[in-house]
Amino acid sequence: MTQGPASDPPEAIEHLGAYAPLPFSEHYHGSIWHFTDSRALISMVEKRQLWATAATMLNDPEELAYGARRIIDWFNNQPNESSLHAALRTQMQYVLDDDFIEWVLENPAYVVCASTHYRVLNQWRNYGSTKGVAVKLDAHAEYIPSNPPRMTGFLLVPQWVTVEYDPDRQDKRIERVLSKIAEGNLKPLLESSQPGAASTLVRGVLASLAASMKDSAYAEEQEVRLISYLPVGYRPKHRGSDRGVIPYIEITHHENYGWALAGLDALANSLAPLPIEEVRVGPPDGDSEAQRIVGVTSLLRANGSKARVLGSTIRYLPA
Repeated sequence: MTQGPASDPPEAIEHLGAYAPLPFSEHYHGSIWHFTDSRALISMVEKRQLWATAATMLNDPEELAYGARRIIDWFNNQPNESSLHAALRTQMQYVLDDDFIEWVLENPAYVVCASTHYRVLNQWRNYGSTKGVAVKLDAHAEYIPSNPPRMTGFLLVPQWVTVEYDPDRQDKRIERVLSKIAEGNLKPLLESSQPGAASTLVRGVLASLAASMKDSAYAEEQEVRLISYLPVGYRPKHRGSDRGVIPYIEITHHENYGWALAGLDALANSLAPLPIEEVRVGPPDGDSEAQRIVGVTSLLRANGSKARVLGSTIRYLPA
């Protein structure tokens, strides 16, 4: 039997890079304090992971819809002759017309919540029992989803971003983010001939952008967020809580992570500890605080961390 011609090998998908979901202009460079309890601290230190929660499952279930509405309102107020990149305008029109609020609730960004200072009373109200801690993390360390799939296309890597509460500042952020997509290193993705690349980019950026804005009533939180978006082919894990079943993803610290290593077994020190710089144990002060400092210090030293451990400097539990 005559053998037919060999079929052509499948066309390789171009590797387009690893990028933060929002432009560098939005990256937060200050102090980061992640409030949590002692059980979660043990998990963070021993497993060397942060847990990023689906933004739909945070304390305010409406906040992601709020961010999505702000994006829609901003876009609808733009004149037809605005300076938005033509390809971006086309993609945004398609995404926003496709029931964007419902879509972003079904495909949310994932976030690790933190504050800009450890003396934020409403955070200690939430974590104010003697098991509470505030963990200071390095804002400039490289974070990626744990065990990322072998990469095709591109990857949106986690990024620390301040939460904007003021509507005028939110409008300015939306405008900055969208203009940077069309001008910066994401522009090749927007104009890529790779099927679905532009749509995936715009959806990921918009979902991340929605997670970076909240109603002004929450301004006292002084919140910053590590915002991540699910890589293509990545599935979240799930845990139980008082709010039900919570989707989350594990975030790890990879020293000197770069696109050349993406999806390979040779990731640089894939078991690098989280970049914990300091831990503050919760109020009240006194003998019990000193005891808690001893326990946290023992945990850190047993896992190779030299981070210092101190008290909260708050004398009493916040009412």
